Amino acid sequence: MSKKLISLLFPVVFLAACQSQPVSQDDAAPALALDTSTAEDTSESAAARSENASPVAEEAPTPAPLTPAQQLTQSLIENGRLALLADRLLTPEEDNANLYFQAALGRDPGNFDAIQGIAQIVEIYTDWAWQKAQNRQYRQAGKYLDRARSVNAQDPLIVEMNSRIEDLKLKRQQQAAQAKQRQAKVQKNTVSSSSAASQTEPSVAEQEGVFRLPKDLFTLSEKEIVVKIQPIINAVAATQSRLEINWPNDKQARLIYQIINSRVTDFRVRAMIFHRARYTVALQQD
Repeated sequence: MSKKLISLLFPVVFLAACQSQPVSQDDAAPALALDTSTAEDTSESAAARSENASPVAEEAPTPAPLTPAQQLTQSLIENGRLALLADRLLTPEEDNANLYFQAALGRDPGNFDAIQGIAQIVEIYTDWAWQKAQNRQYRQAGKYLDRARSVNAQDPLIVEMNSRIEDLKLKRQQQAAQAKQRQAKVQKNTVSSSSAASQTEPSVAEQEGVFRLPKDLFTLSEKEIVVKIQPIINAVAATQSRLEINWPNDKQARLIYQIINSRVTDFRVRAMIFHRARYTVALQQD
């Protein structure tokens, strides 16, 4: 009985002895190595993030202060701009835009603001010249171009504007010559028609675009009045001339104009009325 009990207890004691045996250092090493590797990886990641971090934005450098010479040049530019806004282009002699810009350019050759200021003065004078030329004030236009040349004779805008004005003058001269030829042709045809007309046809005397009407024009019928005025209507339609109506009665003079203007359909007839007892209608060229 005791032998049997001992044989049963032996395996139990053996298993208990195995469980109580301590773990060797070789078996524990991997766990310690794993912890060390994790710490090293964390340190390297932090270093990498530190290297990749964006640098702090640097403040813009403060511009260097202007020297006394630069301050004087800038003051000249500002005075020039003020004078330009006030149209003090060349006068007064000691306070004008050209004076200030030229002085600034002399102190600082190549100064952009000074060059632009001078170019603006030239542009203003050439614009004024063109406006005068369009109003047929060619002499005044020439004066403005001369002033632009006194500012900068090398500016190509002056040459261009002078050419435009000359072309405009030539075009108007050609138009005037053509209008004169048409007027002469109309007068010739009118004279021929008048000489061939009967006694009931209008008796109109023309000389250099002057048409004479009968004093008793408005005692005639409406149809007869239109027949009398028809040569004038034809001449105006052909030459596009202005009219000078010389008639003592204002109401009758305005009626003459209304008859002519209503029968010229291509444009509005321009006319001046003078209360003079000439009983004429004259063609006037621009």
